Amino acid sequence: MRRIKIFIITTILTCVAGVFIDHHQVAIAQQPKGMQWVLKQMDQDSDGAISRSEAEGRIQANFERIDQDANQMLDADELIQLFERLRKSVGQRASTAKISVPENVELRENISYREGNEKWKMDLVLPKNPEEKLCPVVVFIHGGGWRNGDKSSGVFREYPLEYASRGYVCASINYRLVDECTILDCIADCKCAVRWLRAHAEEFSIDVNNFGAYGNSAGAHLVAMLGLSSTQDELEGDGPHREYASAVQAVCCSATPTNFRLWGKEVRSGGGRAAALFGVDNTEQVMELASPVTYVTSTSPPFLMVHGTADKTVPVQQSDDLNKLFQEHESQDVTYLRIDGAGHGVFRQHASETVPAMHEFFDRVLRGDGK
Repeated sequence: MRRIKIFIITTILTCVAGVFIDHHQVAIAQQPKGMQWVLKQMDQDSDGAISRSEAEGRIQANFERIDQDANQMLDADELIQLFERLRKSVGQRASTAKISVPENVELRENISYREGNEKWKMDLVLPKNPEEKLCPVVVFIHGGGWRNGDKSSGVFREYPLEYASRGYVCASINYRLVDECTILDCIADCKCAVRWLRAHAEEFSIDVNNFGAYGNSAGAHLVAMLGLSSTQDELEGDGPHREYASAVQAVCCSATPTNFRLWGKEVRSGGGRAAALFGVDNTEQVMELASPVTYVTSTSPPFLMVHGTADKTVPVQQSDDLNKLFQEHESQDVTYLRIDGAGHGVFRQHASETVPAMHEFFDRVLRGDGK
């Protein structure tokens, strides 16, 4: 019986780690009480949490990754987040498996925009017969709390294929995660990818003056930084092609973290998850450098912002505050879709509204349609 228990737990964590998901694993992932089951099996002292000594199998092997507040205990909230990541992973893989490449686009996977790290890669989706000589670009950046996620999962494969079929050059990018760096390096990697695209503009018929970017959650934070922080040399990192600009001219962001100094107890205290994001030195300074609200001016590029009022992961105040700054600085062309009752998955939950809004936004700003 003990071997069976360890096998099931190992299967669960293998899924989370991104290994092949079969139908048995999908069944486990979809169990609404999976978290309670794991807690019941391992919580030997019945204190409502799993200590390192109680953890078994892949739970033990991935203990530090799951223990987001670094208190050496896995509580119910952390296990809920674990299972939520598993369910999302299953859904993303199922979604990706159904997506086919349209005949009028070319998919080039795993192109290195910098040498030396497996994360420094992007997937390019190119229109085969573009109507215009030079094509606008949309950069897609996945979310996942700066800890997880992949460029080819879910909508980050689906949307680039769609936009490329409509004449855009699209790039879905990976970047280093905070298991090996801080949030400033995540930002620098995204900027490096944009510079690489401009450096190869002639090869891919890219219009260097019309770059857009889309992201959700952590990805939304990163695209917002691409739009707002182009004058902050400290954020460019040490990557190549520094002679090219890292700025984008249009940003669509949903469920966006915008001000880390105001977001959550663990961020304010500088411990646990915040230490992974911001490091242990000059934390307040890093929070300010990494916050989109730091860089709003009257010349900020056009923004389409989406946020749900019932978002429990990133409070809606984060987008409210950014929008308020846009208004105070009289920034041009800012649209804010503040959707009542929507949660963290607001963009997909309200796709009938958000997807057409993003189409109109990028077409108008990057291609001049409807002006």
